[in-house]
Amino acid sequence: MPGNNFQSAEVEMFTEKEREVKELIDKHVQKVGKCLACFESCFEAYFLGEFGKAQTIHESCDHIETEADVQRREIGDHLFSGAFLPIERKDIYMMTEFVDKIANKAETASDVVVYQSPEVPEAYVKTLREIVEIIMEMFRIFQDAVNLFAPYDALQVHDVLAAIKEKINSIGVMESEIDKKEEALLITIFHSDLPLANKIQMENFLRRIAEISDVIEDAADRLYVLVIRERI
Repeated sequence: MPGNNFQSAEVEMFTEKEREVKELIDKHVQKVGKCLACFESCFEAYFLGEFGKAQTIHESCDHIETEADVQRREIGDHLFSGAFLPIERKDIYMMTEFVDKIANKAETASDVVVYQSPEVPEAYVKTLREIVEIIMEMFRIFQDAVNLFAPYDALQVHDVLAAIKEKINSIGVMESEIDKKEEALLITIFHSDLPLANKIQMENFLRRIAEISDVIEDAADRLYVLVIRERI
């Protein structure tokens, strides 16, 4: 399969230290993905009225986010020890920080679910679900792009540079779609007959969710810089 060819070339063409960092990056992205999935489960449990389940899932989100922090620091330690060229280390660590922020934002959104128990009219839940679904797809595409990252020679040999750029562009398109849904829902909320306090609570909840997509796009942008750097 093409994916296996990419992976084998990546292992062959990275140095040993770089290969270790790439493995840590992949594991970190996987861990952050688990935190994001945890938020999605917490969100769904809450809107199904399963408040106890939402609380339990929220606690798991906290643990997973902490584990992701540990992995981020481990990547930093490996970079400090000399993995990759100095010009690349900053880009790699900045991307890692943005990836870690995805977990932070997911945890914060689950905090709002559990601690504030936002009162969301049924008419708005559908749009919120659509936004969360797009966020999950954005992250899946980002993870695919990270998995394809390799030294420039490998990117050229397997012609995956264009594939990575296409995935990053897709993430930008989906983030714009979320922005439009967020804007439309906010207009609907503030033109509704809901009490002002409920409107403000809804706005806060919506923004906490949408911020996850912003950070995924930021992480994808840093990956793009890193891929371009391989050409220099």
